[in-house]
Amino acid sequence: MDRPLRLPQQDRADFETVLSRALAGAPVQAALREIGDEAHGVERLRRSARDNAEYVLAAAAPEYERYAALRADADAVARLPVDASGRERASGWLGVLAVIVPIVAGAAAAIFLLLGYAFGLADDLEVPGQALVGAGWIAAGVALVSALAGGLGLLGTASRSRAAESGDAGGVGELAPAREAWRTALAERGMVPYLVAQASAGRGGATATPGSHV
Repeated sequence: MDRPLRLPQQDRADFETVLSRALAGAPVQAALREIGDEAHGVERLRRSARDNAEYVLAAAAPEYERYAALRADADAVARLPVDASGRERASGWLGVLAVIVPIVAGAAAAIFLLLGYAFGLADDLEVPGQALVGAGWIAAGVALVSALAGGLGLLGTASRSRAAESGDAGGVGELAPAREAWRTALAERGMVPYLVAQASAGRGGATATPGSHV
């Protein structure tokens, strides 16, 4: 019985794909023809590759480690709670701060200043007029500060969103080439040389151990 591969489930299909392609490839087929074992040699080599999968995989270890690390990072990001509603609420409050508050505060400033200066023309209303003028300038300051704070907040949120999107896209973009690089290295440096060596060893009627063709 074949020993189960010590690989994550998602990588076993890749191992089997590389194995099947290598068995059907010209180098392995030529080696089997040389020993006249084309009929049963393919299954014999398939079992041997599975039984010695750790040895075969070791030939492409650097590529696999990079691929596994990128995949782990992508999985970790995918598992993070995506608080889209929280971001939307924050953007909403920033929008209020950047637009509505300055408008309201600016309108209040205009009214207070207008009334304050108008009251200041009358001697008996000079004191409340000064109070209204002071309140008007305070409202004007609130309008200015809220507009600046809201605008800077919106710019910061947009910048962080673009950075997060570009980072996610970059990670996904690197994952597929890393997977293909591992499969290529596994075939060229691990699977094909191993199978050819095992086929040649079969000429003597025995299966070579991994150490015999390192």
